[in-house]
Amino acid sequence: MLIRERWGDLVQVERYHAGKCLSLSVWNQQVLGRKTGTASVHKVTIKIDENDVSKPLQIFHDPPLPASDSKLVERAMKIDHLSIEKLLIDSVHARAHQKLQELKAILRGFNANENSSIETALPALVVPILEPCGNSECLHIFVDLHSGMFQLMLYGLDQATLDDMEKSVNDDMKRIIPWIQQLKFWLGQQRCKQSIKHLPTICSETLQLSNYSTHPIGNLSKNKLFIKLTRLPQYYIVVEMLEVPNKPTQLSYKYYFMSVNASDREDSPAMALLLQQFKENIQDLVFRTKTGKQTRTNAKRKLSDDPCPVESKKTKRSGEMCAFNKVLAHFVAMCDTNMPFVGLRLELSNLEIPHQGVQVEGDGFSHAIRLLKIPPCKGISEETQKALDRCLLDCTFRLQGRNNRTWVAELVFANCPLNGTSTREQGPSRHVYLTYENLLSEPVGGRKVVEMFLNDWNSIARLYECVLEFARSLPDIPAHLNIFSEVRVYNYRKLILCYGTTKGSSISIQWNSIHQKFHISLGTVGPNSGCSNCHNTILHQLQEMFNKTPNVVQLLQVLFDTQAPLNAINKLPTVPMLGLTQRTNTAYQCFSILPQSSTHIRLAFRNMYCIDIYCRSRGVVAIRDGAYSLFDNSKLVEGFYPAPGLKTFLNMFVDSNQDARRRSVNEDDNPPSPIGGDMMDSLISQLQPPPQQQPFPKQPGTSGAYPLTSPPTSYHSTVNQSPSMMHTQSPGNLHAASSPSGALRAPSPASFVPTPPPSSHGISIGPGASFASPHGTLDPSSPYTMVSPSGRAGNWPGSPQVSGPSPATRMPGMSPANPSLHSPVPDASHSPRAGASSQTMPTNMPPPRKLPQRSWAASIPTILTHSALNILLLPSPTPGLVPGLAGSYLCSPLERFLGSVIMRRHLQRIIQQETLQLINSNEPGVIMFKTDALKCRVALSPKTNQTLQLKVTPENAGQWKPDELQVLEKFFETRVAGPPFKANTLIAFTKLLGAPTHILRDCVHIMKLELFPDQATQLKWNVQFCLTIPPSAPPIAPPGTPAVVLKSKMLFFLQLTQKTSVPPQEPVSIIVPIIYDMASGTTQQADIPRQQNSSVAAPMMVSNILKRFAEMNPPRQGECTIFAAVRDLMANLTLPPGGRP
Repeated sequence: MLIRERWGDLVQVERYHAGKCLSLSVWNQQVLGRKTGTASVHKVTIKIDENDVSKPLQIFHDPPLPASDSKLVERAMKIDHLSIEKLLIDSVHARAHQKLQELKAILRGFNANENSSIETALPALVVPILEPCGNSECLHIFVDLHSGMFQLMLYGLDQATLDDMEKSVNDDMKRIIPWIQQLKFWLGQQRCKQSIKHLPTICSETLQLSNYSTHPIGNLSKNKLFIKLTRLPQYYIVVEMLEVPNKPTQLSYKYYFMSVNASDREDSPAMALLLQQFKENIQDLVFRTKTGKQTRTNAKRKLSDDPCPVESKKTKRSGEMCAFNKVLAHFVAMCDTNMPFVGLRLELSNLEIPHQGVQVEGDGFSHAIRLLKIPPCKGISEETQKALDRCLLDCTFRLQGRNNRTWVAELVFANCPLNGTSTREQGPSRHVYLTYENLLSEPVGGRKVVEMFLNDWNSIARLYECVLEFARSLPDIPAHLNIFSEVRVYNYRKLILCYGTTKGSSISIQWNSIHQKFHISLGTVGPNSGCSNCHNTILHQLQEMFNKTPNVVQLLQVLFDTQAPLNAINKLPTVPMLGLTQRTNTAYQCFSILPQSSTHIRLAFRNMYCIDIYCRSRGVVAIRDGAYSLFDNSKLVEGFYPAPGLKTFLNMFVDSNQDARRRSVNEDDNPPSPIGGDMMDSLISQLQPPPQQQPFPKQPGTSGAYPLTSPPTSYHSTVNQSPSMMHTQSPGNLHAASSPSGALRAPSPASFVPTPPPSSHGISIGPGASFASPHGTLDPSSPYTMVSPSGRAGNWPGSPQVSGPSPATRMPGMSPANPSLHSPVPDASHSPRAGASSQTMPTNMPPPRKLPQRSWAASIPTILTHSALNILLLPSPTPGLVPGLAGSYLCSPLERFLGSVIMRRHLQRIIQQETLQLINSNEPGVIMFKTDALKCRVALSPKTNQTLQLKVTPENAGQWKPDELQVLEKFFETRVAGPPFKANTLIAFTKLLGAPTHILRDCVHIMKLELFPDQATQLKWNVQFCLTIPPSAPPIAPPGTPAVVLKSKMLFFLQLTQKTSVPPQEPVSIIVPIIYDMASGTTQQADIPRQQNSSVAAPMMVSNILKRFAEMNPPRQGECTIFAAVRDLMANLTLPPGGRP
């Protein structure tokens, strides 16, 4: 029953004689499936004593148990109970103990000092692999009580290896010896892995190397471990494990440092380079140099050869601390910390940069390398290099960050040349931190780090040179620049200046080592933060100028001279618009801002006209027609057309203090012939500047230095008034300035007249002094900047005779020496602030004289103040027009002038295409043409030059009333030729002019209702004559197409807007296409298919009203019913409540 229910095949009955004998077999190998050569069968026989049956049962074992006083054998040899199962358990326990004793004897034969032990509770032999050995590191050999087989267990060992060991040991117990030897090396590897598992490493038993067979690494024993330092991927620590003679349970370790060269391909193996063994006593040398507190640290962390030292105070559990390899962990940590510094030290030495080597800091917890001297930089003057070296107190490299891949170079400077407003920059010394991130593909502390540091040092030196020159110039800097700007930050890597009236704009300067040039960035701070910096328009030009002449004072002067003009220029509209030309689907940009240099901005108007603005010092700008070449007034810039009348228009904005310049319109518009080429060569040769001098040269015998932007009061008194002083009226002057050898070779082509030698001024100012003013040595505010090149009176050799007296003799009090010319802002009315709020032109000046113009007159620059330029470019209402008549499109005076000019150009082309007759006119800028009944004259408004005016003269005076003609003229000025200056409005209007008189008169009456809607109070609607098809019109043609068709029938469009509307709701507007039949004289709504989603209620009502009017008022011969029908429609059309068209 026991065999059937519990034992199964584990126990078999060999022999049974009832009442005499019972023989049972256990551990039958063939039955259990292990069919070895000779199956061992263990039997237990229970018999009665044949001589005396009263004696206890006798137990026999086959093979017999060893004679021993062991309690296990004793229990297995007698039975004083009636449980056969208990007898079998005692028997197999004794057998298992016997097998383990045999195995222990084999181990002792191999190692006389072996320290294995047998556990009896569960038969097991505990074999230490490495001494000392914790319980978890011991090999446990169990005996299976069911089968009698050995079962092995070792923590961490894979199951396949355990299975191989079991099979081998069960076949032959002596095979346990080689297995233990093998496990010893495996356990040594495991201890190494466990010791560094929390360190940045990757362990592997093998490593693919391309030169493994030829490298010394191949000569090491096969029992080794490769430890890759993840933060230093090109370095390995190799641990070689060797036998210890006469100590089978111990290993000796050798540690090697290996470097590899990674292959370019990821799948190809690396190549081993350096292989060097660590010193055996390195752990004793690490902290030898420490004293005091560091010595105590040394005693606490001292490494010992004993991998598990005995501590008497506290006993640790076995198997924990013994597995920790302190030496290996120290090597890994030491390499991870020190190798970057070693690599950096080698690179510094290779580049011959003196340093102090790797030094220990912070009680031994950090390392650093201090440089003794940094190599001089290329492109830096020796004086700057010496000054920078004197200021550098310390340069130290350190590692920081968790991954030890971030280098920080700390530079300590003293005697900073500039003090910023930041609180961080107020101390006696400045600390600069340079950070370098190492990629995983780059060795930490390699050449790349040194190269990046040297590049940064070069950037510091480049900027330092500019800052040093700037600091030396600060005592002599003009007062207006001191007020205009301040140093916000100078941290040796970047210079940040804030400028403007509120210091709300900022400019940052730093050297870009990649592009090898200065990089400038602009921004806004304080209340202006979030706004755009006006100088962003010329950012590229500012950067180019500064790289060409890295002078901070000059840069500030340019910023000062250009801030107000750029603020005005940035107000111009630059958004592309549709419908400006006959190609309604083509978008044209209104103004294109095209910077040419840091002080030269070109404005392109609709890709047709070009305005050059030159920013000059003392608050003035010079404006000219950019369509003319700078070098030859007879040539035009490709793609642009001259703007007729520009000179006259610009002179309207000249301040009253420059009245002499404005009164010279006669000379400007009628200049003499240009100078010949040979005479120009003579002029240029005499205008060559003297040799370069130092900035701000001092006069002999004087103590102060005079920058050109702030000349002393004695400057004007030293200029000799030459009777042959040249005016700026002739293009010959411009040639001399704009030729390749003239003043326009300077970064800013702002000087349009030849530059006299500085000696003629009586002060020693060389061209080098222009660093304080980018405009050269001329006084830019004066219109008469050309003085005699010699100190004596007399004619200039080769100079053409100038008609008219000298400006100095013609205008008393307005000589070039008059301070008013040099200070165009004498009072608040002409200050830039006043100009910013002003919306009208100066009214304190008489209108310019009407003089015949020359085609290239506008090529001569006109001098305007910043306030005048702001008025010129600021959107404002049209002067001279009633606000109700002016359109809703608000634009600047310059846009109105150019728009009028371009409309006049369109009109001239339209007249040639339409049925109009052009009349020749001798007046410049005037177009005259006539129709069958009218003679028309179109010209710019002489008062403002900002509107295009129409003057109509009827052929038969009796057909037209004066007020009708005035309405037609005013409609042309405000609705046709005004903003936004569309060519198709002119086409539609000229078609109306060509209509019969009675039809045109009715159209004029409708125009009158549009211009003066308040005069028709009894009407329910306001009317607007649509000269171009609006987007909401019925889809008869693309929007923007001329909306007047005049053939046998006349088609035009009206927009009706309801007068009474609820305030929150927009007024109702409808587009009414009107068709007038000239033959029948009827006025009807054009039958044009509407869009599907549009309402048909309003068109039906309009059509019904017009039909009813035609029925009630039949047309008479020679009369036109357009105005009457439209007026009736405006009076009677009523949409249902809440109805929308």
